[in-house]
Amino acid sequence: MKESLLLSVFMQAAIFLVVAALFVPLLKRIKIPGVLGYLIAGILLGPQGLGQLADHFKVLQYVTLRNTEDVKILSELGIVFLLFVIGLELTPQKLWKMRNLVFGLGTVQVVLSAMVIGSVAYAWGNSVQAAILLGLGLSLSSTAIITQWLHERKLFNTHAGQTSLGILLLQDLAVIPILILITVFTTDMGDGIAPYIGMLVLKMVIAVSAIIVIGKWFVKPVFFFSNKYGGSEVFIALSMLVIVVSASIAGLAGLSLALGAFIGGLLLAETQYSHEISMLVVPFKGMLLGIFFMAFGMSIDIYFITEKPFLLVCSAAGLIVLKAGILYGLCRLWKIPKPAAAECAILLPQAGEFGLLVVGSAMTAGLLAEDVGQFMFLTVGLTMLVTPVMTPLSARVSAFLRDQGRENPDYKPASGPEGDVSGHIIILGYGRMGETISEILATQGIPSIIFENNVEQLRVGQDLDVSVYYGDASKKSTIVAAKVESAAAVVITIDNAYCILRAVDNIRGLNKHIPIIVRVHKLSEVAGLEKYENVHVVPEYLSASTILAEKALEHSGYLSEEARVIAQNESADMEK
Repeated sequence: MKESLLLSVFMQAAIFLVVAALFVPLLKRIKIPGVLGYLIAGILLGPQGLGQLADHFKVLQYVTLRNTEDVKILSELGIVFLLFVIGLELTPQKLWKMRNLVFGLGTVQVVLSAMVIGSVAYAWGNSVQAAILLGLGLSLSSTAIITQWLHERKLFNTHAGQTSLGILLLQDLAVIPILILITVFTTDMGDGIAPYIGMLVLKMVIAVSAIIVIGKWFVKPVFFFSNKYGGSEVFIALSMLVIVVSASIAGLAGLSLALGAFIGGLLLAETQYSHEISMLVVPFKGMLLGIFFMAFGMSIDIYFITEKPFLLVCSAAGLIVLKAGILYGLCRLWKIPKPAAAECAILLPQAGEFGLLVVGSAMTAGLLAEDVGQFMFLTVGLTMLVTPVMTPLSARVSAFLRDQGRENPDYKPASGPEGDVSGHIIILGYGRMGETISEILATQGIPSIIFENNVEQLRVGQDLDVSVYYGDASKKSTIVAAKVESAAAVVITIDNAYCILRAVDNIRGLNKHIPIIVRVHKLSEVAGLEKYENVHVVPEYLSASTILAEKALEHSGYLSEEARVIAQNESADMEK
């Protein structure tokens, strides 16, 4: 009995690994995102797909997934890991720098979309509670699909990328109150809603306080100790421990496990270990999130499509059109340029993974009838399935609108960005390195203003809707247009040594203290910069060799922090 149970678990694990290692990459090759690959696999291999034929064809018993309960338990872990990573990436600085897009545009988008979609759901006969949950759940887009698209296409530093990122960040934050609302709707409130809400808030305060106290007095010191004396396996174990403990505390308080994991991620977001933890946890999150999509695919009754095919298509299309219209209108209200507003509206109108979670939770709680839940599962799935077609379309529509609005194809010296700009990074030179730097900054919500005097490079940036302007870095007018007096730092990536010296001289004439980071091929090219304070010169060959040496030391048995210190110290000695 024990061996047969173990064999069954191993067979299910083998099927999932085959999907992850072979089926998903095959779909990715034809431009279908991995998350959709897992969803499709769940539909095909689940009890509603080929699983129905397993009793007639014995071989299918070994290649189908029919035990949905075990898979659902693992899928819940996927959501826990996802919320932990979201908390890990949502630093206060990042949210503050994008506050207008996140708390302004993002909040209005979720609230307005939820009101409209919820009203439609209520009009179709759903209860008030179900309509509210459907409105909120379907107002959220797919973070997993869209962030992957933005990353692959290097669109984070475009207007559309920044706008989409701001909206997605707020949607990720909105998941927490939605999960709490599900708890409220599915719990017997006894004496009334006020005492219950009060007790829920008290439990939340106690749980959050416990997580923070444990994190401050235990987790951070232990991370420091393990990073100094332990190996990579200790660091992985400690990262997993943070997730388990924070989720368990929330669970013991009667709250969502995902809420606890989210708070645990926030707790570590401000530490120097956040990026390393993220690199360790993301693969686990990806695998478990894949199981999450497979579990929902297994829950979908594909034969339900044959009953109401026309209504399903209309529902999915209606949701996309409704959300796209709201997104475009709000983007224009927030003064987002037409091309970026259109691109954002085409990128984000689908429902996402949290829509599936909300629908599934509502069905489990009895708030949604089985047939309504299946209908909504399929609606969400259809909107996600058409997303790979819509994402390339968004770029074409945006490019078309930019071409239509471009009155003069000739690039003339630009005056730079309009209005008040502060806390930005100025990048002088939009070559390969300047583009990479601006993309990395954009993923963290840090605005950058780029100047380039090469017309071809400028056209590349402006065709991507990046904030790149025409300007000669050696001229004072360019530095003035970059609003150097309110910038956080200047990065110079141009190749001309004379222009570098002139640019630094002009910058210091306007701002005596702003940090300046200069990329050069050789230190001898910029002799004279040493007279300026707060100017950091990075030789290109030395920076690359430092990274290579650091990685070589890591693979020779050194801890990552030790390798970094040794490589940087030796590089500093070489510069002298």
